[in-house]
Amino acid sequence: MKNVELINSSAEKEKIIQYCTDKFLKEGFYLVTVDQIAYDLRISKKTIYKFFATKDDLVKEVAFNMMNDTNDKMEAILKSEKDSLTKIIMLFEVMSKLVVRFSDKWLKDLQVHTPKLWQQIDEFRVNRAFTVIGNIIQQGQMEGIIIDKPVELIIHIFVNTIRSVVHPDFLFYQKLDYKEAFVHSFEILFNGILTQKGRTKFNKIFSKVIQ
Repeated sequence: MKNVELINSSAEKEKIIQYCTDKFLKEGFYLVTVDQIAYDLRISKKTIYKFFATKDDLVKEVAFNMMNDTNDKMEAILKSEKDSLTKIIMLFEVMSKLVVRFSDKWLKDLQVHTPKLWQQIDEFRVNRAFTVIGNIIQQGQMEGIIIDKPVELIIHIFVNTIRSVVHPDFLFYQKLDYKEAFVHSFEILFNGILTQKGRTKFNKIFSKVIQ
């Protein structure tokens, strides 16, 4: 009986997280109330508070859930036996699917209303990007696909470009959406660090991926 209760409880919590993930990423979270969440899910506020003491805890759960999922996918890319160019495309697909879900309201709310959480997210994406991109770049240099330049410099340029471009203030003034900005940045950066051999192969594959 206890196992059934645990399963039901886990399913309830997952339902709340999944709903709030879609809701928050599209509309932000600051103006969304617990009453509204409960009404939309046809559950009581008591059920929500059973899992999350405050709305801030729910926001954190949504953010950490996304970070953990992204981390798992990146680890799978690193552990695969694919060549570096294939890993680059795999990384692009993971990141673009995540970025396309973001709205400026979600990122603005994180920055303004939960600055500590925003800092944690920013540190996570920078640290994971350094690890994953660094690994792929080193492999690509050994395969003759990526130019022989200092790995640390390439990583720094790549990470900070993506970090600044996929940002609500930049996109507001440039009138671009997140996916468009990410795709253009990714294509420009990787065409710049690939050898002629790498560029030829990358452009052929990448053009199919973004269609």
